[in-house]
Amino acid sequence: MTDTEKAAPKIDRAKILHEGKAEILVIHSSMRQRLPFVVVREKMPGGLVPYLKIDRWVDPSELLRVAAEADLPVMAPQGKFFPPKKKASDYTGL
Repeated sequence: MTDTEKAAPKIDRAKILHEGKAEILVIHSSMRQRLPFVVVREKMPGGLVPYLKIDRWVDPSELLRVAAEADLPVMAPQGKFFPPKKKASDYTGL
């Protein structure tokens, strides 16, 4: 196990999709905060794509981190953020 795996545990994607929401720890306004994310599904040509949606402005680097840890795309006022080497079609049908 690498140091980054020890420091940042993965967020349970199956649990988030089942419950439809999650409170995730992010750095917001220079403070560590638990912010609510809600699962929304956007219709795409291949099917529905689930996104973790947040209505607050959060630093894009934090949103990329959340997307990578949860293995789900994130939708925010700044735009959509995907885990590394993934795109919307990778999540159709979840």
